[in-house]
Amino acid sequence: VCQEMGWGGFFMHSRTGLRTEYLGDEWFDLINACADEGEKLGLEAWLYDEDRWPSGTAGGKVTADPQYRMKYLRLQQCPAQDFAWSEEYIAAFSCRLDGLSCFDCARIFPDTPADEFTGDTVLFFTTEEMACDSSYNGQTYLDTLKRAATEEFLRVTMDEYVARCGDRIGKSIKGVFTDEPHRGLVMCATGHVNPDSQWLVPWTEDLFSAFEARFGYDLVDHLPEVFLRPDGRRITQVKWHFMEHLQQMYLDNWAKPYDEWCRRNGLILTGHVLHEDTFGSQAATCGSMMRYYEHMEYPGVDVLTEGNRNYWIVKQIASVARQLGRPWVLSELYGCTGWQMPLEAHKSVGDWQSLFGVTLRCPHLSWYTMEGEAKRDFPASIFHQSAWYAEYDRVETYFSRMQIALMEGKPCCDVLVVNPIESAWAQVHAGWVVWLVSAAPEVKALDQAYADLFHWLSGAQIDFDYGDEDHIARFARIDTSGDDPVLILGEAAYKTVVVSGMETVRSTTLDVLEQFVEEGGTVVMAGDAPAHVDALESGRADALAQDATHVPLECKAVTDAVAGSIEPAVRVLDGETLKPLSDVFCQARSTEDGLVVLAVNVNRDEWFRNATVRMYGTGHVEEWDCLTGARHAIEAEQADRYVEFTTDFPPSGEHLYVLTSERDGALQPKPVLVDVARSPIPGPYEYELSEENVCVLDRARFRIGDGSFSEDLEILKIDRAVRRELGLALRGGGMLQPWFVKDQPHEVKASLTLEFPFVIEELPQGPVTLVLESPDAFDVSINGQTVPADDQGWWVDVAFRRIPVPAEALKPGENVVRLQVGFHDDVNLESLYLLGDFGVRVEGTQRTLVALPERLEPGDVVPQGLPFYTGKITYKLPVGSCPSEASRAFI
Repeated sequence: VCQEMGWGGFFMHSRTGLRTEYLGDEWFDLINACADEGEKLGLEAWLYDEDRWPSGTAGGKVTADPQYRMKYLRLQQCPAQDFAWSEEYIAAFSCRLDGLSCFDCARIFPDTPADEFTGDTVLFFTTEEMACDSSYNGQTYLDTLKRAATEEFLRVTMDEYVARCGDRIGKSIKGVFTDEPHRGLVMCATGHVNPDSQWLVPWTEDLFSAFEARFGYDLVDHLPEVFLRPDGRRITQVKWHFMEHLQQMYLDNWAKPYDEWCRRNGLILTGHVLHEDTFGSQAATCGSMMRYYEHMEYPGVDVLTEGNRNYWIVKQIASVARQLGRPWVLSELYGCTGWQMPLEAHKSVGDWQSLFGVTLRCPHLSWYTMEGEAKRDFPASIFHQSAWYAEYDRVETYFSRMQIALMEGKPCCDVLVVNPIESAWAQVHAGWVVWLVSAAPEVKALDQAYADLFHWLSGAQIDFDYGDEDHIARFARIDTSGDDPVLILGEAAYKTVVVSGMETVRSTTLDVLEQFVEEGGTVVMAGDAPAHVDALESGRADALAQDATHVPLECKAVTDAVAGSIEPAVRVLDGETLKPLSDVFCQARSTEDGLVVLAVNVNRDEWFRNATVRMYGTGHVEEWDCLTGARHAIEAEQADRYVEFTTDFPPSGEHLYVLTSERDGALQPKPVLVDVARSPIPGPYEYELSEENVCVLDRARFRIGDGSFSEDLEILKIDRAVRRELGLALRGGGMLQPWFVKDQPHEVKASLTLEFPFVIEELPQGPVTLVLESPDAFDVSINGQTVPADDQGWWVDVAFRRIPVPAEALKPGENVVRLQVGFHDDVNLESLYLLGDFGVRVEGTQRTLVALPERLEPGDVVPQGLPFYTGKITYKLPVGSCPSEASRAFI
């Protein structure tokens, strides 16, 4: 199926519902079998390093040892009169507390007289382990700030792969995907299993000593400043130092050892870390994403949901990849999109990610089974369970063509935007983020300014990279060997640097920018200059603004200043106003022969007709059709500095153009279709279904033992109600894995009876099939007649088993499918499905079998007898009604 769908390989990923013992003998047998089969088929096999996610615990095997468990530092407070010293306290302080602001803060010790802080609030600090949780099979997450913990994870997990997979490592098994590791959440109001998590920051045993060795002072003396605002100050150096310290400890003790292990053992490290969308989500979990990407051979991101338009997720990682010479950038895309997502959305989401630099697509995800809870594990399944899977190779071939073109030449990217993530670091406080969303108004304002600048530049077709301040400090230099000075950052070069949306800037960044301006380089200061340097109040950035190009933080002012400082490669303009079409984003790449330009309409609703495209240079324009592979000549006018032509951008439409010095005489102009005539072909139409129609039975009544029946409920609510009644753990994405509890006895708690009602208005003419999971586990009857568990194979998924229904068991009127089972914790209550040659009418919660319609009207088939049908439909239209004078006809 992987080959049929156009993929080049696969990641072997443990998900919710795994029954095979993780890292057991059978596990490695199956890993090796998959790798061997992939090698035969020419597919790359890749490992995944965890049982579910986040990576680091080996399904709880590592953190069963308490020394490797994640730990936190907690701030608590109480009135002075209620305070009593405890040996558990790391430190205590007295202060006057006003919300998040603390005044007259002084450290107190066991022998400090109580009358010295009478009437004050006492702040005291303790450490605690992360609470155990079923997501980690009853353990905790890993202390990723501790190198010994990382080494134990690598020993338990990755060393075992080397030992058990033999010479496949680095050959048929190419690399490993690490998923959502993090260093613990910083004062995040939700997302913890520990209570009151807004008062927690990550802690490890040597955090304080390492901090003092690096910054020269004792962090313990300043702990209130980490959580609160000293004397009401929002931005402080202690906060910035603390966040920087966590960042470096995380990289030194998790990211670097893992990367080094992979390189030593011949595996490519890819995956992504938690989580990229906003400054809040980045800083709360990992610090600076751009810093982490340095330590992945194939750095990656995760862009969740269909509507996620946080384009900077990809722009950040592509910037680092270009600066450090990493041609492969992975995206885990299409996750959490649901079964309703159309292929147009696969194109739209994939287009902008490819445009901004993704070169390795990892569609999320493909289930090998939908059994039990697995079917709710972030669908849809991009695999054979989706009816369009056999057509999916067109999607992958389309993107393969696009991405090959976008690896030609070098990006026409002359602008560097200094990434302002550390302005968020310098103002963290208790509750500043809620889960992974910025909550502090000032940080939300940083997020908005960041998004605005992105859209202003991209909407003006000005390509740019982000630059992390740590990378600037370590990798930047000024090159004055050419006509104009350029700022070199790793392997990339920039003519213009933009500083915007920053409240604090590093002194090392200013060192570089001041030198750049002195040498004649262009720095555009957009909006207010940072009022802090290294998180201390300073006018130094204001002085730089005087020498730089200082403009208001407004779209036109910023884009005019930036565009005027570089040579544009492409512009896409409104044909009438000749203003940039702000919903058309571009990437241009210079080749030895000219330009390659991809232009994408990121608007999924609006047409842009008669757009003017200007490609700067001379030569002949070709359009390359990524969907068909065809090439066409484009008639363009040559101006002094550019060629110009007109085109249309449909919603989610894209154009790939090539400007070349030599005309290919074999290419024909792109056909221009003229609407000659229209002839409506009214429905209803004859049709064919590719599979049997289906009636979903997802509501039932239940009773436990000899009790009375409940009202009709959704089946998953029944599952929860029964488990609560019997004192069993609820199922869910974070439940204990079946492999983990398989050796525990599954004690039958009670007899459970389920009745699924449905109505038959017209008896089906052909056979009817009942589909359910684990039919052997249930006694099944319909209208009192036993239905033998005569397994006739699977439908849609290997877990959905087909059981023939005796024709005599069905009757006009109300029918009931009854299931009986001795219920225990390993029983899954799921929907049933009836298959056959019938239609379905839904009235409220009632499902009625009716006759299939003889014909179908175009459009919505739900009210036409097919409310649950998800297969293919072939409509048969009378060809003779097409207009005879048309040279080509389109439906």
